[in-house]
Amino acid sequence: MIFLNVIQDFVVYKNKNMKIKISQSMLRDFYNPDYCKIKWEETYLNGFRTKPTASMLDGLVFEQNVIGMSRGGEYYEIPKGKTGKSLKRETDLLELAEKSKVMMNDLEIELVDVQPEWETDELIGHPDALIKYKGELAIMDLKYTAMKEDENCKWNSYGWGNIVDENTGEIYKDFTQAIHYIEMYFQEHGVYLPFFYLIFGKSGWSKFIMIEPTFERLEEYRYKLKQFRDDLKDFKPKSINNYSICRKCSVMCNKRVLKPNIQQILY
Repeated sequence: MIFLNVIQDFVVYKNKNMKIKISQSMLRDFYNPDYCKIKWEETYLNGFRTKPTASMLDGLVFEQNVIGMSRGGEYYEIPKGKTGKSLKRETDLLELAEKSKVMMNDLEIELVDVQPEWETDELIGHPDALIKYKGELAIMDLKYTAMKEDENCKWNSYGWGNIVDENTGEIYKDFTQAIHYIEMYFQEHGVYLPFFYLIFGKSGWSKFIMIEPTFERLEEYRYKLKQFRDDLKDFKPKSINNYSICRKCSVMCNKRVLKPNIQQILY
């Protein structure tokens, strides 16, 4: 799932008698030290919505053309050129989407439920699709990226290339999203479904990755959910106090830093 316009998927916590529905992104960003907690409150508790960046918009348009719709049923378009004609950016994206649909068919992926909203007593989630893979039910998340196959960047460590160290077995990526949806389906149906990432790169590469969490990992996640509920009781949003982050933030709070922070170097 591409996280762009943040659609409200939680209960306002300031009413202490109301119970929060926890999304995987809410949990992830709460414990992210680089995510401002004032922005977290505005986004996840007060329904603030952000405008999608160009790369996010590409992901949404790709998603709706491959599986039929984007989250919430919203429709997105790539801006046209000055003459009103489609830009190469859009034609390339739509061409890749058509090839991706063929690839899904070749992989024996059948769409069962697209962009469902799942809820349990305490959790909420929006997987891209419930699918059948070779006739068996599974959960799928569709990814589009402009990154090269083995490229890495600060927001996507090791990209989708070197996910697991072959020598140590260390896992480089955070698969909280997968565990969240696996746990949700189990709570509702008593069955652990496999979770797949289907990734398509702008340059034409693709990967089909299955996430199989251990019972220990699932227990860790359940403990993290409990810890989150405890931590939220005393939650007081604080500014991140970082100019590099504040200058790009669309939440216009009175705590935003408008000048670069001093970087002290002992020499």
